[in-house]
Amino acid sequence: MMNKKQMIPAAIAAGVMSFTAGLPTAHAESAPDTTVQQRSADAQSSVKDAWLDGKLETALLFNEYLNSFAIDTDVKNGVAYLSGSVESDIDRDLAGQIAESIEGVSDVKNDLVVDTAKVKAASSQDGQSAKQGFKASVLNATLTARVKSELLVNSNTSGLAINVDSNHGVVTLTGEVASAEEKDLAEKIAANADGADKVRNMLTVDDTEEAE
Repeated sequence: MMNKKQMIPAAIAAGVMSFTAGLPTAHAESAPDTTVQQRSADAQSSVKDAWLDGKLETALLFNEYLNSFAIDTDVKNGVAYLSGSVESDIDRDLAGQIAESIEGVSDVKNDLVVDTAKVKAASSQDGQSAKQGFKASVLNATLTARVKSELLVNSNTSGLAINVDSNHGVVTLTGEVASAEEKDLAEKIAANADGADKVRNMLTVDDTEEAE
């Protein structure tokens, strides 16, 4: 069962390890085709379960009404298992609904119990700091990827030459571009990205290319 403190990367890593362990070795060449196929199917199922568990963990983490550190999750063969504690029956039902909403989850086994004391214990300052830190990291990475993608698909910006960093809604652009127009365009693209509150445009213009 996934310990919340291990966070999402642990679930993904576990899935990758399961996938690697399930791959046929050199000795498997002599095994019947059905055995190899079964191992491959089992490996794919393990990876999918780990991926679904990661999605579920993230969905619970970002829900402002639930203390995800008091909820443990596990996904086996597409079935999501919830255990741990919540503050009320409403929270229990909410967690179950979130699990059901994850595409790929075929069923939900909700074994959450109402235990306010355990939830409060999981709401320690250290736990909340870790949760907020992880959420911030995810949001920063998402915004960076969003801006970078927009710069790459725009034919008038050198997306590969522009470095993008995000921190709490502030997007910083660095690197060298061919013209002042491209610099301004890159800033506008970053400013229009969902989640961007401010843009620090530190791009420099290649005077050599502008002179040409």
